[in-house]
Amino acid sequence: MLGKQPFEDLYEQLLVQPSAAYRALTGEPVHLNATAFAELITRLKNFREVYPNMAFWLVIDYKSLTITYSEGDQNVFGFKLTTLKDFFRQIHPDYVLPYLHWRAAAYSLIHSQYVELDPLEAVYRQTIPLKARDNQFYWFSMNSSVVQVDAQRRIATNLQTFYREGKWSTRNLRPFEAGVQIKNFSDSLEHQLIAQVSLQLIEAFTNAELDLLSLYASGKTAEEIMQTKAWSRNTLHEYNANLLKKAKAIFVYDFRNARDFAGYCLEKGFIHIR
Repeated sequence: MLGKQPFEDLYEQLLVQPSAAYRALTGEPVHLNATAFAELITRLKNFREVYPNMAFWLVIDYKSLTITYSEGDQNVFGFKLTTLKDFFRQIHPDYVLPYLHWRAAAYSLIHSQYVELDPLEAVYRQTIPLKARDNQFYWFSMNSSVVQVDAQRRIATNLQTFYREGKWSTRNLRPFEAGVQIKNFSDSLEHQLIAQVSLQLIEAFTNAELDLLSLYASGKTAEEIMQTKAWSRNTLHEYNANLLKKAKAIFVYDFRNARDFAGYCLEKGFIHIR
């Protein structure tokens, strides 16, 4: 959650600064070439006929973080988006920091793998709440793909497509998570990449907290955990509270208890039983 840190600072610290060196080295796009890119933009401009369920789309110049092409955004938001920062301002404030963390982890992986990939093969997926023109928040399913790379295969342009889902409210919250899908790669690699994203995002947990998650996930009772860790009941309660606080910060979701959170992490592959 944003807490007391201003949006401008978060955007600068977690997106602009970490990507600055990479973006400075990015040259002119060579693939997709100009003709293929123009054909893609033409298809996207006809998205209401070709992709009738799509709400809007954005093409982002990764070097400048500006939006160079878009369609449908004025209808959704009531104005045209011109920079990536404009888009981030439409995200529900509670989700800005978690989204920046998820995005940074996913893009780090895509950068490391991209030497082997062609444009439009890697898709980063996440569902986020955005403020529409009626000043209410709605869930939008986002697919983000690299469209063009330069001669050194650095990311030059990026396509984001959005599909409106239900209205966001505190009564239909869901754990906030992301996925990476890579076409023509084996399922095992896709799972590996998603697991790596997850591992980067749980760096906030201490070893003791990860041990506790593993113990809960293995079915240990509170009494068994206190005996194994030589903890008092108060100590266990403190660890439980810390786990739920960090879970809320990462997933923007109130899990019923630490055991419930551990079960969720095990099911999704965020942790493994030690």
